[in-house]
Amino acid sequence: MKSTRLQLPPLNAVRTFEAAARHRSFKAAADELCVTQAAVSRQVQALESWYGFKLFIRGNRSVELSEEGQALQQAASFALHHLATASRDLLRSHSQGYLSLVTTTAFAQLWFMPRFKALNHQYPDLQLHLISGEGNPSYREGFDAAVMLGLEEHSQYVAEYLFSEEIFPVCTPGFLEQHPAITTLDGLLNVPLLNLSATHWKAPLWAPVDWSSWLAPFGIEMASQRKEMNFSHFSMLLDAVHQEVGVGLAWRHLVQQQLDDGRLVRPVAESYDARERKHYFVCRRERASSPEMQVLRSWILEQTQPLRATLK
Repeated sequence: MKSTRLQLPPLNAVRTFEAAARHRSFKAAADELCVTQAAVSRQVQALESWYGFKLFIRGNRSVELSEEGQALQQAASFALHHLATASRDLLRSHSQGYLSLVTTTAFAQLWFMPRFKALNHQYPDLQLHLISGEGNPSYREGFDAAVMLGLEEHSQYVAEYLFSEEIFPVCTPGFLEQHPAITTLDGLLNVPLLNLSATHWKAPLWAPVDWSSWLAPFGIEMASQRKEMNFSHFSMLLDAVHQEVGVGLAWRHLVQQQLDDGRLVRPVAESYDARERKHYFVCRRERASSPEMQVLRSWILEQTQPLRATLK
């Protein structure tokens, strides 16, 4: 019998392929894995060479899975999920202070990571495993802690309110200088407007917020607007804003730091205070009183206090 080990594809390439397949984007996979887009492309090409067939159908500005790629994604996602679960349980059993924290990819990249150095300096003994994905984790995964978009209560978990969303347009100072008319809502209709695509919206408790729904309360109809672009991930939308492609709808908790340092500006004063769209810190009830969980909870509450203050 042929050894199963000899039939395994290159596992690092499989991990890279799974991220690219899940995002349908080499750029988003590169952001998640903290590598270059070229490195993702090389790993995918190496995997395709190993199999001898194409896993992606490449277009001018997009990639889609081939039939073989769809089959491999399903298997790879299943295997990696179970490996991650087993690894988490092993680490938890051998490290009393170990904690897993699950957040969305956008929250991890744009809110948490800019503060990670300060957290590590303040609490060097905190052993934290940050896990990012799209949308809320399932309670079936048995995570230690999470920052959740909305709340579905569970007997084994406790939750605490962190902040509500505030949504408004952003652009670069350079784009505003080139398009001074966008300081009014009517003026915004004359430039490309960048959306987080409803097709890829991963917050099932809430309806998507796009330009049409954002402008409606101000009496502006989007029916004739033809300069709208959609992105499957907020990090991609923000990249397009920084490349001065257009004006994007942004969430305060994800862009406040870039507003503070001047990389982004708000072209109009109008804003949607979405008080009903609440984010929560959720943790396992059995670990809620542990020293490490209390440290993490207190730190996140402290760091999100300015967001709670803005909507009072």
